[in-house]
Amino acid sequence: MRTQLRPTHPTAIRAASPAARQAILRSRDRKGATRQLRILTLILCALVLPIFAQSPAPKPASTAPPASWKAIKFPPLPQIQLPKIEETTLANGMKVYLLENHELPLVSGSALVRTGNLFDPAGKAGLASATGDAIRSGGTSKLSGDQIDEQLENIAASVESEIGEGAGSVGFSTLKERTDEVMAIFHDVLTDPAFRPDKIELWKTQAHSGIQRRNDEPMGITAREFTDIVYGHTTPYGWMLEHSTVSNINRDDIIAFYKRYYFPANIILTVQGDFSAAEMKAKIEKLFGTWNYSQPPVPPFPKVDNQAKPGVYLATKPDVTQTSFAMGHLGGILKDKDYPALQVMADILGGGFHSRLFRQVRSKLGYAYDVGAGWGAAYDHPGVFEIEGSTKSPSTVDTLRAVNAEVKKIRSEEVTDEELQSAKDTVLNGFVFAFDTPAKTLNRLVRYRYFGYPDDFIFQYQKAIGQVTRADVLRVAKQYMDPSKFVIVATGNPKDFGTPLTALELPVTQIDLTIPEPKK
Repeated sequence: MRTQLRPTHPTAIRAASPAARQAILRSRDRKGATRQLRILTLILCALVLPIFAQSPAPKPASTAPPASWKAIKFPPLPQIQLPKIEETTLANGMKVYLLENHELPLVSGSALVRTGNLFDPAGKAGLASATGDAIRSGGTSKLSGDQIDEQLENIAASVESEIGEGAGSVGFSTLKERTDEVMAIFHDVLTDPAFRPDKIELWKTQAHSGIQRRNDEPMGITAREFTDIVYGHTTPYGWMLEHSTVSNINRDDIIAFYKRYYFPANIILTVQGDFSAAEMKAKIEKLFGTWNYSQPPVPPFPKVDNQAKPGVYLATKPDVTQTSFAMGHLGGILKDKDYPALQVMADILGGGFHSRLFRQVRSKLGYAYDVGAGWGAAYDHPGVFEIEGSTKSPSTVDTLRAVNAEVKKIRSEEVTDEELQSAKDTVLNGFVFAFDTPAKTLNRLVRYRYFGYPDDFIFQYQKAIGQVTRADVLRVAKQYMDPSKFVIVATGNPKDFGTPLTALELPVTQIDLTIPEPKK
C-alpha cells in the first residue's frame, strides 16, 4: 500500500529592501493619515463581521465508516490488455518474439527450450538439472563461469540457465546501454557451453548434500512422498534423486543431453524492454542466424497413467510434535472444460481465510494453524488435487476426519451464493494480476504457444469463470473429487497420536525414509 505524503508549507521570508526602508521613514510624516485609515478599517470590521457570524458554518463531510465491510464498493479491475508483440522466425527455425517496453531503461530475454527432467533416462535422475546448471556455471569456450560472473557483476547484469520439469531456459537481464555486451555472453552460453568438469562435480556435491538432508523437514517429506505416490515412484513424474543416480551422471551424459535438445528449431526466444523492435531483430539475426545446428523433433513428454493405491501412508518421524499431512489424487489439465468450475470449487473448499476448511478446521475446531486445498492442473498432463496442512500430534486423526467431512459436504449440497461470488472474484483477481505487466503477459503468451494453447485462452478462461454456477460446483465436486481414491500421507510421531491411524478404517502403509548410502 502506498503512503500518500502530505505537502509541507515553506516558511515565508520577508526582507525589506533599501527602497522599502526609505519608504518607511517617509511614512512617519503621514502618521495622521495612517491613524485615520486604521480607524476606518475597525469601523468596517465591526459592521461586516456580524453578517458573517449569522451564516451557518458548512457541515463537515461525513467520515463515519460503513455499517459493514460488505457495503464497501471497489472499482472493477482493469481489462487485460495484450501488448503488441513482433513475431518472426529465423532461417534456422528459431522463433522470436519481441516486445517493446520503454517504461524503464532495461532489456531482458529468455530462450525457452523444449526439454525437461521428464526426459531423464532411467537410473540417471537429475541429468536434466545437472545440464541446466552446467550450461551457465561451466562457462563457454571463451570465458569460465567465474569470469562471466565477474564481468556481469561489474555491469549489474545477469545470465542464468536451468531445466525444470517440462522446459529449459537460458535468460539474461541488463541495463539498456549494456545490451550488446550482455547479449553476446547470452549467445555464447546458449550456443557454446564448455561444461567444465569442476562445475559438474560441484553440482554433484551439492546434489548429494541435498539428498542427505531431504528428511530434515516434515512438510518437505509430506509434499515429496505425496507427489511421488500419486504419480508413481517408477515414473519420471515420481522419480527421486538418489546418491546412485547422481553418481551415474558424467560429463558425456550432460553434453549428449544438451546436444539433443538445444538446437534453434527447438527454441522460442523472447526479448522485452527498452529497444526498437527492428533494431533488436537485426541484432538477433546477426547473433543467431549462423547457428545452423539441428536435431530430430523432440518427442512428447511421457503420459501420466499411474493408478495410485488409496489409503494412508505414514512417514514416521519421532523428533516432531506435529503431524504434517496431505491428501488427494490426480488433478487435471488447464484446458479441461471443467477446470474453471474446479478452480472455484477448490477455492471454496480450501482457498484461503474465507474457505470452509480454514473456518472449520482452524478457526472453529482449532486443530490446525494452516490448512488449504488446490485443484492442480498442468499445461499438458494432470496436476495434483491436494489438501494439505499440519496439526498437533494428538489431533491427527480428528483433523483428517474433519477435513474429510468438509469434502463430503461440498459433494452433497450446493454452496451458497456468497461463497460462489467470493470464490469467483478471488480466482479472477488472481488471474488478472498474472498479466499486470507487459513482461508477464509476454511470458504467459509464449507458454501458451509452447504448449499449444490458443492465444485467446486468457479470455476463454475469464469468461468461463464468470459463468460458473452453484450447480456447476456441486457437479464437478461429485464428478472429479473422489474420497475413495484419496492418498493420505502423514508425517509425524505415531506414538503421540491421540487415536491410531487404523481408526480411519483404511489400509496403513509405512513409508521407508531410509536414504541409500552413496557408493564409496
